[in-house]
Amino acid sequence: MHKLDRDNTEAPQCLSEYDHNTQTWDNFGGECKKQLRAALVKMQGVPGVTTAEASEYGVRCAYCEDAIHHSGHIEHFRRKNQHHFPELTFEWSNLFLACGSNDHCGHYKDRPRAEAYNPDDLIKPDIEDPEEYLYFHSSGEIRPRASIGVNEEHKANETIRVFGLDDQRLTSSRARALKTYKEKVLDELDEVANWDPELREDYIQQEIENTQWHAFSTTIKHFLAGTC
Repeated sequence: MHKLDRDNTEAPQCLSEYDHNTQTWDNFGGECKKQLRAALVKMQGVPGVTTAEASEYGVRCAYCEDAIHHSGHIEHFRRKNQHHFPELTFEWSNLFLACGSNDHCGHYKDRPRAEAYNPDDLIKPDIEDPEEYLYFHSSGEIRPRASIGVNEEHKANETIRVFGLDDQRLTSSRARALKTYKEKVLDELDEVANWDPELREDYIQQEIENTQWHAFSTTIKHFLAGTC
């Protein structure tokens, strides 16, 4: 999970044509849904690279950071059903593009018989910076950051639990992504370890920038940050 900038994308105007009082998500589709998906792809993709159809590299799940290879899942951060937040059904600020997994992320969060949660206790990645709460270990594990406050630690733990970010397959995928990266730059990293600290830090920051659009990039970022 990483920070998303919703300000870089305009909300599709057609969303305002839908009214939760008379319409449900089942009524939503066609051209407006296509425009919404394109806007979410723009928000979560590589600026100037990712196409509206998400046919280019860079679109990742808003929650787990895995690459979205197909159409993904338009996810309501706050549940849209009549017992929760129906007024946010067509609200741009409540919508993200997530992977379609049933084992973690959006579908997992709101699965039948899921444990209750308070959405105010979850990290909303277009409002808060997940990195202030979460640490992605080189083992693939995701943990609350050390030395954060009690409230922040609770939010970190709830985010991990509710979105299933500690799913074993996700943990393995994060570890595998880092392993693949390290194999490509192992010789460079060994050499960089002997550089002057300022030059080493410049190299690390450049590598963080170069890998920021990779799947599971925050795991790579936190590994690199630990080598400075």
